This record gives sequence, structure tokens and C-alpha cells, in this order.
Amino acid sequence: MAREIFRQTLPDGKLVISLISDSDDGDFSVAQQPENYLAENQRKLYKGEWNWLTQEHGTEIVWLEDDERSLGITGDALATISSQKVIAITVADCLPLLLIEQSGILSLVHLGWRGIEGGLLEKTLQFIRSKSSEPITAILGPCIDTCCYEFGQNELRILVEKYGEKIVGRTNKGSIAFDMKACVKEILKSSNVEIKYEEDSCTKCDSRYWSFRADGTGKRQVMIAWKQEND
Repeated sequence: MAREIFRQTLPDGKLVISLISDSDDGDFSVAQQPENYLAENQRKLYKGEWNWLTQEHGTEIVWLEDDERSLGITGDALATISSQKVIAITVADCLPLLLIEQSGILSLVHLGWRGIEGGLLEKTLQFIRSKSSEPITAILGPCIDTCCYEFGQNELRILVEKYGEKIVGRTNKGSIAFDMKACVKEILKSSNVEIKYEEDSCTKCDSRYWSFRADGTGKRQVMIAWKQEND
């Protein structure tokens, strides 16, 4: 079942909470049929004003004001400073990342190799810092690990040129692998972002999670976050 992976009280007294679902909580993919299954699973997980994206492995950032909703807007990062808005990112091997800025901006980012290569994380951090100069911390959800992430050498070469040799790993079978988490951590470190928490599960190895690499599934787990009064 869904787990709370992080909570933090901000300087203004507001409380930030983040959850990650597992397969027992159902499917959170946007494209599932019937469409009402998504809304039902969202309500079961958490009763609140859900906002989510139609993710395309791109670099589009969606910002939500108090009176705005995202019910499947195209993008791969979702951000807001509003309280009571549940923001959501779905994954099935990619890395879900929560950024918490100390004045209250929350952003969830969907990071696969294409988004990383395109600079989505750096772009999101730049976007947040255009709104506030307060410190940013990061929460890393579960993703596929090097043990299972065999990767093409041509694609990896491009990433290595950008981020260095630390992102190269080996699978359990000895094949070249992309260490996605190491790459994201390197970007965060170079951007002066402190990592407050990281999951150590591999989504392909861990039966709690959907994994596209494991069986080509179209189903997705979800990472959500919201801000509320600290009661």
C-alpha cells in the first residue's frame, strides 16, 4: 500500500507531505480505460484537489496558481506555491523527484533519460529560482537501478559528455548501464540542492512497483505531494 516517504515543516509553519503508491493501490496512468478508474484510484489514495500531467519525456514545466488546475496538461514537471493542491507524477521506472523550496514552492519532476538529457531538472531549478532565492531540497522516489538498466552506448555517451563518468554502471549481467539516480544526484549537487531523502528500491526488482522494463506495462505508480496547515 501507499507509503508516506517524507514530511517537513516549512519556515512559515506549513507542512509538506509526500506519498508513493505501489501496485496494490491500482493504476494511475492517464491513458487507462475506463477513464473513471483514474479518479477512483486518486480518491482512494488521498482525498484532495488532484493535479496531474500527460507526461511525454519532454522539458515542459506547468505552473499552477491558486485558481488553476492541471487535469492532464502536457508536461513533465508540475509546480505550485498554493496550499491544498495535490501535485502528481506517474512513473514505471523513471525517477519521480520532489523539489521543496523553503518559501513554499513545491515541484514534482518526471525524470527519464530523455528528460535528463534535455535538461529538464536544470530547467526546473532555474524556473523555481526565478520566483524565489530560498534554498531548495530534494526527495528522490523509486526508479530503476543500474542492476537492471541496460543502456545503449551511443545514448550513454551523450549523457557522459554532459554529466561525467559517474553515471556509468553495470547491470547484474555485466552489461553497460545508466545510473540514473547517480546522474540526478550529480545535477542536484552541482546546483546546491540538498537531498533530504532517497528511495533505494529498484522498480524492476521490487514487486511492489510497476516496471516498464520488466514487462512493458502501461500501468503506473504515482508520487504525490501537497502542502497543508500544520495541525
